[in-house]
Amino acid sequence: MNDLRAGASLVVGGLVLAALVVGGGYWALDGGLYGCTFADRRLEDPMAAEVAALGTPDGARPDGEQYTGCDDDDRFAAAGRGYAEPARRSDVVAHYRAAAARNGWQPAPPDPEEPAWRTDPGGERIGLCFTKEVDGTTAHLAVSWAFDGRQGYTVEARASRTGGSWCA
Repeated sequence: MNDLRAGASLVVGGLVLAALVVGGGYWALDGGLYGCTFADRRLEDPMAAEVAALGTPDGARPDGEQYTGCDDDDRFAAAGRGYAEPARRSDVVAHYRAAAARNGWQPAPPDPEEPAWRTDPGGERIGLCFTKEVDGTTAHLAVSWAFDGRQGYTVEARASRTGGSWCA
């Protein structure tokens, strides 16, 4: 009888240990304490589709390839593309405001704690920020211009299931 209990305890203990190893391995691969989860990474393609749906204003040329990825520090998926800026920034602003509205994006109110470097020398905000529900989570769309005298702008969509996302 004691041998049967000892054997059963050994089997049950082995099963519990195996379950902990398998469960812990999955948890670690799915972000664990650090990094993007599988759910976050599955948002990369929807974010890329959102950026592509906006199109580009006349005169804007892609500056490199479209990118997608997941930020392991803040756990958000992102997709975007940089563009060489056309002659008039106002054309870019008008295009993305109209395209965002057509695609269901809503303007996000400015963050009162936004750093001063997010404005141009005349005090105007540099960049646009929109929000929208995408695949069951809040996504952020940012159109932002280069700083320090460089030309061009970036369009980026971000979303997260486990971390935080915001306009870049």
